[in-house]
Amino acid sequence: MTRYDAVDVPDVDLSFSRTVPCAIAHRRALGEVFVADSAQVDRDEFVFAVQVPRAHSLWGDRRIDCHDPFAMGEAARQSVFVLVHTYLGIPREQPFTLRSFTLRVVDLTAFADDRRTPPEGLLRYRTRNRTGLSTGVGVLTLRGELFLAGRLAMEVAAEVVGMPPGDYEVMRAFQRARQPESVPAAPVPTVPPALVGRYDERNVVIGAPTDAGPGEVRCRLVLDEGHPSFFDHSYDHLPGPVAVEGLRQTAVLAATRAGALPHPVSVVTGCDVAFGTFGQLDHPLECVARVRGVTADGAVDVAVAMHQFDEQLIDGTITLVSWPVVR
Repeated sequence: MTRYDAVDVPDVDLSFSRTVPCAIAHRRALGEVFVADSAQVDRDEFVFAVQVPRAHSLWGDRRIDCHDPFAMGEAARQSVFVLVHTYLGIPREQPFTLRSFTLRVVDLTAFADDRRTPPEGLLRYRTRNRTGLSTGVGVLTLRGELFLAGRLAMEVAAEVVGMPPGDYEVMRAFQRARQPESVPAAPVPTVPPALVGRYDERNVVIGAPTDAGPGEVRCRLVLDEGHPSFFDHSYDHLPGPVAVEGLRQTAVLAATRAGALPHPVSVVTGCDVAFGTFGQLDHPLECVARVRGVTADGAVDVAVAMHQFDEQLIDGTITLVSWPVVR
């Protein structure tokens, strides 16, 4: 992804006084909307004001004085939806989905929690093939830069695929027809929150790990469809955010069990995931993580994947860095 300097901070006057409408951010609750305002500054360039509440029950559940880059990843995901509906004219009822999502932290100090103000900043997206969603041909690609505290904090990229509603229903029916009959997952307890850097057990989404091979860990994804953030509204498939959180938590377990991380209290500085097919909510899902290596500066690269019906749904890489336990 292209690097930008602080002088490239978008020069736009956006407000943080209220959120955009819930529907265009694909959220039900006001407190789950992290996009406050937006503007189009060029044909293919858009800027969004994003803010995450300090008291958010999920993203505020951490053991470090550093805001979670995944929280701003969620703000970036919502900004994609706002862009598509507000500026590309795609109706809310037309299905589209993320095919891939990437984030890379450029300046971790920009995520520092001063315990006074919420994390907020400007996210700039540049788009390519903006007609892809409306025509159903091609992939809309977005590359973005998140600015916090007046400096470049993170880079993001996404690929979005759209289709007419009828085609979506046919595709979903075809996918279900070729899969074995679903077997409801037997309830399993989640791992203790401290093992994945959390305090609240409700925010833990994986079961006890099993060793599948050298350096590899497998965990059941544990879904709570009453979770106020991961299941803010009803879904007919596995939501991407809870899937990626499951991969992150499994990566933390793999890294600590392998000795690559000294403890579970860590920060994600990179995430690159590709989504192959939809996950079903009524059949067990498995997260897999394996440490690839440790960089010279101590960052741990972990290969991650998710499986269901013996098929890979998601694959990618998550990068973690350890953090002092401060609270």
